[in-house]
Amino acid sequence: MNFGNVLENGLFALGQVLRLPVMLLLWVCVAFALYYAGSYLIEAVRRRSEREGFDIKRWLQEGRVLDTSEERRAALPAGLRHMLAAIQELNSAQALHHGGLENVVAEHEEKLRHELDGPRALVKVGPSLGLIGTLIPMGSSLAAMASGNLNAMAGQMVVAFTSTIVGLATGTLAYGLVALRQNWVSASIREQRYLAEVVATELETR
Repeated sequence: MNFGNVLENGLFALGQVLRLPVMLLLWVCVAFALYYAGSYLIEAVRRRSEREGFDIKRWLQEGRVLDTSEERRAALPAGLRHMLAAIQELNSAQALHHGGLENVVAEHEEKLRHELDGPRALVKVGPSLGLIGTLIPMGSSLAAMASGNLNAMAGQMVVAFTSTIVGLATGTLAYGLVALRQNWVSASIREQRYLAEVVATELETR
């Protein structure tokens, strides 16, 4: 028995074993892409509603940040509102000094950036799975062509090209979502840092 043929046949068999998991993972990528698209659409509507007429500079000019009432704090967007609540809680416990304020800002920034991890993974995983899902049926297609079974070859080619389309479409959609979300994250981080700078100034002038 030719050892090289054994290795080649083994690799071909392994590729066919991977076929079902790859197809399932492609469907998972499609499901996640649609989920992220829906959740981002909902968030876009929410952001537009809560930020309509909001200006962080004008809000800061209305009074001290550390002494903000719950009613005034409610006018902030959700991210800033939660961060300010955490800052006021630490201020009540006299824990804002010695890195407390910086830690709160870092935690909220990390939370915002962490929300990009899923779509960023799809940008790479979707096309990669699409490529694998293309190459596996191509092997079966070539084998069918060698045996003269043109119908089987055509069926395998359809699966191969469909996998490519699905993988690229998933990655493209995820890339668009990442770009959109990145703009939101950058804007939110700028506002959070601005708010934190004002709080730091108020702490120094006590």
